[in-house]
Amino acid sequence: MKRFLAVLLAVAIAVTGCSNVDSAATVGDKEIALSDLQSQVDLILKERDGVDTSQMQLEDGDALTRSQLSYMISNAIIEDVAKDENIEISASEIEAYKIEIYTNIGGEANLPNVLVSAAIPSTSLDDVLRRDLVLQKLAEQQSADGADENTINTFIQNLVTDKAKALNVTVNPRYGKWDESTLSVVATEAAGDAVTDK
Repeated sequence: MKRFLAVLLAVAIAVTGCSNVDSAATVGDKEIALSDLQSQVDLILKERDGVDTSQMQLEDGDALTRSQLSYMISNAIIEDVAKDENIEISASEIEAYKIEIYTNIGGEANLPNVLVSAAIPSTSLDDVLRRDLVLQKLAEQQSADGADENTINTFIQNLVTDKAKALNVTVNPRYGKWDESTLSVVATEAAGDAVTDK
């Protein structure tokens, strides 16, 4: 899962105004509604109540909203990359990956803590694992051709970045702007009035 989270931070997204004021972002012909983004944030905050977060460094407010929007945008982008590369992920592969993760974190009972720490809502777990498996398969294809780790990472980052540009990703300016130096959405003075951190 860490590999996936790292790739998310490396997705370059061009930011312009959304054509629909009710949109948090658009990715090609896919629209990410403000209400969907709000639901994602609300669920993350609710699930924090069920675990001990005293030793966790958690995002909140606008930072949490921006990170969740990045998840949703990345999901759409990588889904499109998978189609282009003819990569399919089966339900059995996702279930097998879950078992591997449960082993690595000391059992399924520890999953809520891991998800809360990573700011992943439980309802998005399968999507996160699917994206991670897509990236793993891309890496495996490159490795089979003799590429080293650095070459593979650069290839995947460029592939996802180019796809984002091709899809003409647009982000509602209320969330900030794209900073190419940090490869992240950064706040602006006008950001932070669209989704609430309840």
